[in-house]
Amino acid sequence: MNGILLINKEQGPTSFGAIEQVKRKFGLTKIGHSGTLDPLAKGLLITLVGKATKIAEYLPSDKEYELEITFGRATNTDDAEGETVKEFPVPSDLEKLVLEMLPSFIGEVTQIPPKFAAIKKDGKKLYELARAGKEVNPEPRTVNIYSIKHTQTIANKIYLTIACGSGTYMRSIARDLGEKIGSCAYLSALTRTKIGNFTLSQSHKIEEMETLEANLISMNDALVDMPFIILSDENFGRIKNGMPVDNTLPFKSGIVKLLYENEVAAIGQIKYGKVYVKRGI
Repeated sequence: MNGILLINKEQGPTSFGAIEQVKRKFGLTKIGHSGTLDPLAKGLLITLVGKATKIAEYLPSDKEYELEITFGRATNTDDAEGETVKEFPVPSDLEKLVLEMLPSFIGEVTQIPPKFAAIKKDGKKLYELARAGKEVNPEPRTVNIYSIKHTQTIANKIYLTIACGSGTYMRSIARDLGEKIGSCAYLSALTRTKIGNFTLSQSHKIEEMETLEANLISMNDALVDMPFIILSDENFGRIKNGMPVDNTLPFKSGIVKLLYENEVAAIGQIKYGKVYVKRGI
């Protein structure tokens, strides 16, 4: 079977650990995931089954998170798992200061990833280098943050809902927000609530899923927003032989899904008036 599963990952396991649970439960041989969650994070995780592993790069990448940020302490991992590296008093007007600073985090912004991150440098993941005691200086990167909503303040904790593009680190936002208000902070809890059009309410905890079939979303439905071309028997044969087919869509460029018998047969790219296979399924 091929398709995606929407998993409600619990706090504790890594993303890899979560998909390994799915793999063992349903006896799967080919499985992957899209959009890693840290062990301390919970929420929506897209799991790719069978041939759906080939469409990972075409799945939506915009995400939404609910954050709990604790002020007054900073850690070496920028989350609750790390060791304390400094402490500062929490301002009495914490909420006011945070609300004043939040607009500066919205838009196309430059962000320095946490030192304990999965980004690779010289073939090694940053967290591997950091754990080995080596000096780690992550390179700044540009990310897109679409909106930030403050939901509540409880003592030294601020709660936010953030919509953002791919590659945005919530731990970095927590760390930077603490510094900008003249204190320090770390990410104390994180829940991913949305990826593209998929929401946490659509997902299921692994132990709650009884069958694979009842929870599997087809590749066609997973790529619901992607333009499509329906293939005839003849054009299906052409695509399988790596040959282009005519473009029947009203635009001259872009990525499309090529459907045969209501299933995704390939991902195509429109160019030179034709549709060429970009990724076979």
